[in-house]
This record gives sequence, C-alpha cells and structure tokens, in this order.
Amino acid sequence: MYQSTTTYNVAPTIRLDKIMPHGLPINSFIDKGRCAIGGTYSEINNKTRCTIIVVPNISIELSKQRSHPEMDIVYGEVTRKEVEEIFLLKKVGHKIMTTPEGMLKIMTVAEGLGIVKQLYDNWFLLLDEAHTFISEAYRKDILAPFIYFWSFKAKSIISATPFEFSDPIFKTLHHHKITFTDTLGKVTLVKATSIVATLNYLLSNLDKYPGNIHIYFNSVKDSVAAIKRAGLRQEQCNIFCANDKEGENMKKLGDLIGYFLSEPVDGCYKKVNFYTCKYFEGWDLYDSNATMVFVSDINKPQTCLGPKTKGKQAFGRLRLDVENKEEPHRLIHITNARSLRYMNSIDKFITDFYAQGYQAVSHWNEKVALLKSQKRAIPTTTEIIKFADIDNITKNATLIPLKLDQQINFEANKEVYNHIDFIKKDWEDGYFDVEVLYADHKIETNTIMKRKSKATQLKEDYQALKAYNSERLTTTTFNFGLTVEQEIQSSNPTAYLAFKLLDESTLESLKYNVKKVETAIILKENSMAELKLARLLNQQFKPGSKYTNDTIKSKLQTIYNQLNIRNTDGTIKVAKATELAKHNWYEMKPCSIKEDDGGYENGQLIIRAHFNLLMAA
Repeated sequence: MYQSTTTYNVAPTIRLDKIMPHGLPINSFIDKGRCAIGGTYSEINNKTRCTIIVVPNISIELSKQRSHPEMDIVYGEVTRKEVEEIFLLKKVGHKIMTTPEGMLKIMTVAEGLGIVKQLYDNWFLLLDEAHTFISEAYRKDILAPFIYFWSFKAKSIISATPFEFSDPIFKTLHHHKITFTDTLGKVTLVKATSIVATLNYLLSNLDKYPGNIHIYFNSVKDSVAAIKRAGLRQEQCNIFCANDKEGENMKKLGDLIGYFLSEPVDGCYKKVNFYTCKYFEGWDLYDSNATMVFVSDINKPQTCLGPKTKGKQAFGRLRLDVENKEEPHRLIHITNARSLRYMNSIDKFITDFYAQGYQAVSHWNEKVALLKSQKRAIPTTTEIIKFADIDNITKNATLIPLKLDQQINFEANKEVYNHIDFIKKDWEDGYFDVEVLYADHKIETNTIMKRKSKATQLKEDYQALKAYNSERLTTTTFNFGLTVEQEIQSSNPTAYLAFKLLDESTLESLKYNVKKVETAIILKENSMAELKLARLLNQQFKPGSKYTNDTIKSKLQTIYNQLNIRNTDGTIKVAKATELAKHNWYEMKPCSIKEDDGGYENGQLIIRAHFNLLMAA
C-alpha cells in the first residue's frame, strides 16, 4: 500500500493543470493516464520552485526547449563547464531538463560547486516518462537518477504508462491515479499471417490514407526492408532512428541513408514516417488526419513492446485538438501472436525473478570469496550485472530491484503476445476501444512462384481459403480492395470451387492433382444440380404425354445448358432422348407421333415418373 491513494476520474479532454491546479504533488507516484495531458508542461510553467526534470532522450529535451526556450537542457554533449554556468544563472523557478545519463554530470558539477545539499533540500526532482527506466534496460546509465532520487526532500515520478516497481521503498510515496470517463480512441488490432506482407499491403495502398502515416517499428533493418519492398522513394519516406555512437544503425540504413532524419519537427513529415523506440516517448507530433501504426512481431523480440505502455506512448505522440473533437484518421496495431491460452501474472514473475536473483548473487559472492582465497583473478561478467551491481573494490554483488524490474518487464511483455486476446485486453487496459481484424496477405518471390507445381498452388490456395473462412467466423478482415477469397476466386477458380464443393479428405486422396480435382468438381456440381434437374424435368415432361425424340433432346439440352451439367472434360453434356429412361427418371416406350402434314415421327410415350424423380421434385 502507498502512503495514500488519490484517484481522479475525469473526461479525456481535461488537462493536468485543471486536475492538479496547485501543481504536481511532491513525493508522489503520478499515473497521469494518458499522453499529452500536460504533465511536463505544468511543471515547466510552475515558477514557484526550481526543478530538475529527467526525460529519456535528447529528442524530448530539444522538443520541449523549442516551446520553452527559458529552460536549460543537459545531455552528453553539454560540458561540465556549461553545467556550472547553468547553475550560476540562479533563475527564479529554474528548470533544468536532463537525460538519465546527464543526471550524473549535474550531480558531479553540484558536488564541485558545493551545492548538493542545496539541491536535495530546495529543488524538486521529477522523473518523467518513468516507465522508460524499466523498458530501456539496454542503456548503461538509465538508472542513474535513482542514485540521488531518494535523497531529495521533494521528488516525484510521473508517467502515462507507469510500471509498478517491485521495491517496497516506492510504497513510501503517495499515489495519484487519473482514470477516464471515456476511452481514448479505437485501435484496429490486425492479426497478421505475415507481418511483412501486411505491412507491404498497407504501404502499397497509400492513396487510401488522407494524411501521413507514422509507423512505430523497433527495427531499423526491417523498416529498411519494408521501404525497399514497397518501392518508396526518398521524397515519400523518412526514417527516424538513433544515430548511435558505434554507427550500427547508419550501417543498417545502407543506401537508404538519405531517408534518415535525426529529429522529428513540424514540417519535416512525409507520406510515410518510420520510428524506432527512441521516438516512442515524450515529443509532440502535430499532423492532421494522421494514421498511427504500431508494428510487433513475435519472431523479433525487440519489437514486442507492451501495447498499453509503448504502444500507447507511440500513439500518444500525436497532438490533437481534443476540445474540438479532432481525431486521428486511424490507430492500427499490426501483429502476430502465439496460440497459447495462458499468461503468467506479474506477481509470479516477481516471485520467480527475485528467487533466481538472490540465488545468482549468492553463488557469485561465494565464487568471489573462493577465488580470493585462492589468490586467483575474478573474471568479468555481463550476466550478473543484469540484475545486480558489482562493488568495484570487493567485487561482491548486490541485488538491485530496479534491474530485476527491467527483466520482469521484458518477460511480461512477451507473455502478452501469447494470444491475440491478451493483446486486445492490454489495449483495453490502456483505455482504448479495440476492433480485431484478420490479415492473410502473403509475399512470395518470383523464383518460388515459378518453382511451384499446380498441385502445390492448389493446396496452398485451398488452405488459405480454409484459414480465411475460419478466422472470418470471429473477426472481419483488414482489406482495402479484394478479400483473400475474392483474389483466389479470380486467380485460381479451381481452388475456389474445390473449397466450396469438396472436403479436404477428397483433395488429399486426389493428391491435389488439378485435372482429377476439376473432374471431381464437375461430378459434384452435376450431383448438386440433380435436384434442380428433377424439378425442371417434372415441369417439362408429363406422364401420359407423347414427345418426339427431337423435342425431348431440345428440352433436355436447354436444361443441361441452364444447369451447366458437364462431361468430365468440362464440356456441356449433349442431350439424348433415351436419357430420360437411362437415368431412371421415367418409364417410357417408343411410339409414333402424327405430324401436321400427315406423316409420322419417332417419339416416346411417358408412362410414369419413377419414385426418385418424384421425391427430388
């Protein structure tokens, strides 16, 4: 339990300065409920106190400083001398925004200036986008602000998508939670057979979107592949990704280096804009009629970010005039999912990881003690530091709950993707309505298509129709033009008719041999036409009546044509007068029929209709 809990249930249009008119509360864990509610804005404009605001990345700092030029920012390229000059300004209501790594530089300079106690006693420390301390475990110094956090007399953490920290010390804070009287919008959750093909389908239908498309896909490599596959030109597309020190992302961009932009700013957006996780939080996107797309793939773990956390943050970049009911064109999440109907609870993850963590730390410290007694070198390791700190002198490990939380968060997010229903629930927990659509788009190379036999293509199309119709029972499809069924009906009518008329065991027995399947279709169609045939025969031929052979053939041929009754080679069957008796439809006997000119013509006297014809008719 927290020190206290205050819940605010408000309309989604209400901003934080109206909910908390006296400013952000101190010594608090603030769950602000949605992005763009004005949390950072509120603190920057609060001139009653000096504040250090920690945000995840430089992009946020630059974006906020453009709107608030009086605010100072600290990041990697800012020197210690420049930080000293910032403190010497002694502004009223001074605001310094920094990255987590920059916090180390600020406190080092403060120590040199002898003002550390002054900061602890008189400044407010706000950790903004607090979930990123857990979600961005790959950053070496992401947890640096927590070295100092608990020493500040006035401190708070805030996020629209908070992570519930496992360390009991966080329960010493006051909890403020904002909930809403309505949802934040509707997410179209697309369960894709192929992420690659579905994304390509979207990018191949750009004319269906009135505004720009913003795609949040945490993979530079796959973003590049998608752009090349869709044939997007540089004037159509941007890529926003981290320009890392090692230059790995620039290498991945390859010949698309010209598509790269370091910062998203008003006026730079193109029809298609790709973003990796650096740009999922904190900055403001002003773009009317925008379509926001979140892409995840269970085969690429780095993309399987939490829908109600990272997905919500990504969609939250879009700034809308909510008072005038401005809405995005569409919010889309393209994903796949496992077919597992279970998901471990967060409590189970906490229990398991703490048990593993304590055991690993114990084993490590025992190993260190043994190696010291043997006067042997202590090896460096990267595994233990995932959840513990190593003392530089003693080399002993200490379990760090925040590092365990990072591992717990990663595994818990993976569990969400066990089933499409869990993904849907995660979005709903983030205050979104959700519609689930199904996408069966596929991409095949020309080489593969050329190598396929007709039987293989028939089988694949049959299975595609089977999957499509199975999914369609519970969800509608993600399509702009033809559906999967319509496409196959056009491109492979034999597969379409086989699915409609034959069961799978029949096709397996025929080994998907196209000619044999076509024959089976004809026989099935003829069989199905027999009921209609019986009714038409009953209308055309009456017991006790005489018909010339030519009349019988003519009437019967008309019926064959009308019902598309065919021979096994696909041609329309040719009618014969004797077939009325041959197929056991009627009992007949030959007769002569007098013509108007006095002559006679051979014909048949219909004595009676047989039982099977009467029953069918």
